[in-house]
Amino acid sequence: MSGRYCVIGAGAAGLATARQFAARGLSFDVLEAADDIGGIWDAGRADSPMSRNTHVIASKALQAFTDFPMPAEYPDYPGHEQVLAYLHDFADAHDLWPHIRLHSAVRRVRPAVDGPSAGWRVTLADGSDHNYAAVVIATGHDRLPRRVEFDGTASIPVLHANEYHHPAQLTDRRVLVVGAGQSAADILSDCVVTAATTLHSSRRGFYCMPKYLFGRTTDSMLQTPMWRPLRRASYKMFFRFLRYRSAALGIPVPDFTNGLVIPMLGDQLHHAYTHGDISYKPGVRSIDDDRVTFTDGSEEKVDLVILATGYLPSYPFVDRAHLNWSPDQLRPGLYLNIFPPGTPNLFVVGMVRPIGSHWDIYEAQAGLVADYLRAGAETSSHIARFDATVREGRVELRAGLRLYNAGQYPLVVEKQEYRNQIRRHAKLLR
Repeated sequence: MSGRYCVIGAGAAGLATARQFAARGLSFDVLEAADDIGGIWDAGRADSPMSRNTHVIASKALQAFTDFPMPAEYPDYPGHEQVLAYLHDFADAHDLWPHIRLHSAVRRVRPAVDGPSAGWRVTLADGSDHNYAAVVIATGHDRLPRRVEFDGTASIPVLHANEYHHPAQLTDRRVLVVGAGQSAADILSDCVVTAATTLHSSRRGFYCMPKYLFGRTTDSMLQTPMWRPLRRASYKMFFRFLRYRSAALGIPVPDFTNGLVIPMLGDQLHHAYTHGDISYKPGVRSIDDDRVTFTDGSEEKVDLVILATGYLPSYPFVDRAHLNWSPDQLRPGLYLNIFPPGTPNLFVVGMVRPIGSHWDIYEAQAGLVADYLRAGAETSSHIARFDATVREGRVELRAGLRLYNAGQYPLVVEKQEYRNQIRRHAKLLR
């Protein structure tokens, strides 16, 4: 369908979408609720999960957009201030600012009077309505904190990681960090130099991936394109290396028989664990007053609990039915994590968590959406073929890898497999 398109969000996914749309000559607006671009990388936003010491977990060469490298003077793993400056430079370089509408919070997205095939009506916080031929939701998936509830009545603060912003919150306190993802690793690293006592609770153990191997950034070695069986074998071999490395240092590690576990990045935890600066605890059973009881029956007195338990996708401005999102599912049922089957002209970019760097995958998603819209504007017969493929159902996005507790991590994809699927589907539009 030809016309003007709407991109909701001006974080990394929204800017990637804007760049791909501009490159194809599409007419569009980027609607951003905040007073600046950057999304979660703008630590000044009330809903940003950034803390003072947050850095990218992919090295700068892989984190950067494909046609716009990060500055040479940046460290290999830039901090959030540098990332935000880079996103500003990206918007400048590609002349995206004329398309961006700041202070434009979206309150509702609903089909046009004649149905979604005729477009969508977007209502902003100021009450104004705007009609668009298509809408791309690019607000990211780290917005809604995923909290866990424990038995008992806690008298101590129980914060989610998105409420942690500065090491001063930890000073001289007995801190328990719950979780085994990257947020947990970052907060634990702050705890060991600031908190009086650091406890780490994980139900399954964890792996720590070093930032460098053989003098190179580790991810640059792992994301080399290769044949699928070799990729699967290399993942298993590398994870086995991480398991033995961590186990030899006395760090609790998960068992391979339950599937692969995505590792945390950084050697700080290795150092802290081996020096006794972190005490490992299993899962939490209950919290009563300031005393935490764990699943092994042990108890600890703490001053603060931080839940590094992740986030859930949240798109409250659109009816979940339009996104094929059933009440019992953690995320919408989108084909390729982009296309809601049966809902025309509505797309999601950025609702994916590849094993590896993210932004180039956002670019690939956005490029596919842009190709789809351009093909539709040209009344291409290829659209019908593409839509039929979407209606057929799911595709393999994990290269056959079996992940631990995969149902709790539905956004995870194997990066090269996902990129290959994007390329295959793009060919259907030509």
